[in-house]
Amino acid sequence: MNEKSTTRSVGEAESSEDLGALYAVSGEELAAGFVGNPTAKIDERGRLKLPAEFRGFVEAKYGKGYKSFYVTSIDGKTGELYPYKEWLAHMSKVRELPTTNQARVKLMANYTLYGDKVEMDPQGRMQLPEILRQRADLTGEVKVSGEGSFLRITSLKRLFENAQANELSAADFEELSRHGL
Repeated sequence: MNEKSTTRSVGEAESSEDLGALYAVSGEELAAGFVGNPTAKIDERGRLKLPAEFRGFVEAKYGKGYKSFYVTSIDGKTGELYPYKEWLAHMSKVRELPTTNQARVKLMANYTLYGDKVEMDPQGRMQLPEILRQRADLTGEVKVSGEGSFLRITSLKRLFENAQANELSAADFEELSRHGL
């Protein structure tokens, strides 16, 4: 047994090998999927560095060294980052719709326009499509929000603008309280 003990705070994993130990994931968390909304950066080359807590989750759920993702957008306002296995499951649901369904046609047009398969490098970075970065203003600081089977990437600047333009009113608080929120 190693008597030398090292302590690191969250986010201080020395390597990807440390992520699994640093971010222990319970069965309940694996079932819930991606949860949380850390801030991340898009570098000057247009690469997103996946926050360490999500890298740890990916490793726990999909296995060490998992690096295949699909990034796209339903509307061009935010990015959606799916582990490739989740993307395939999502697309099987989309394919259940008739090809003549107009909502499916529009959805597939957006997925095609903004989407691409991406690989995560050993540092946890992945290239976002340029057209998506431009349309959704994905530069600099972004929020990466867990939404179960995928991650939503939103411009921090746009989030601030939206929060200021759409502040909760007294009526909103009353409505939320009726639902126990």
